[in-house]
Amino acid sequence: MHRFTRHTGRVLAAVALLAGLTTACSGPSATPKAPQPRQTAAATATPAPQPTPRPDRERLDKMARDVLNGTGEPDWDDKDLVSSGSLAIPGMNVDETVKSGTALRIEVACAGDGKVTFTAVSGSARTTERVDCAQSMRNSFDFTTAAPSLAIQADSPDPEGVGTAYVVRRPA
Repeated sequence: MHRFTRHTGRVLAAVALLAGLTTACSGPSATPKAPQPRQTAAATATPAPQPTPRPDRERLDKMARDVLNGTGEPDWDDKDLVSSGSLAIPGMNVDETVKSGTALRIEVACAGDGKVTFTAVSGSARTTERVDCAQSMRNSFDFTTAAPSLAIQADSPDPEGVGTAYVVRRPA
């Protein structure tokens, strides 16, 4: 009988311990929390950063396209056009419709204050053209693809102050 009471005592102690833990974890907290002081919106709000004035990127891109277009009418047929557009800086446009060994004429222009480095890449072929955006002129160069794709890249130390444009076409 002594053995029976000893085991029963252990079991009852374990049950009481578990019951106590369950009640402590699921019941309400015995110590109420002190009320938190209210802060006004003015005290907690941080001042919004003032945007720094920057040139209008779309306007600069349009100015660069106007430099490429000259009088507004391109001097090539639509059938010669491979691709054209504006580039974010740093940025890249890829055309995978060209064939390896295709001779192309690439024209680039930029507008704004600063310089832009345009790079044409196709496989192992690579040509770089640095353009001063203060000059209102288009730069052009011949390029022959070395792979069935063409990437036009642009980079500038002042990406917010310049707009870009490029045209890739087959020479007439």
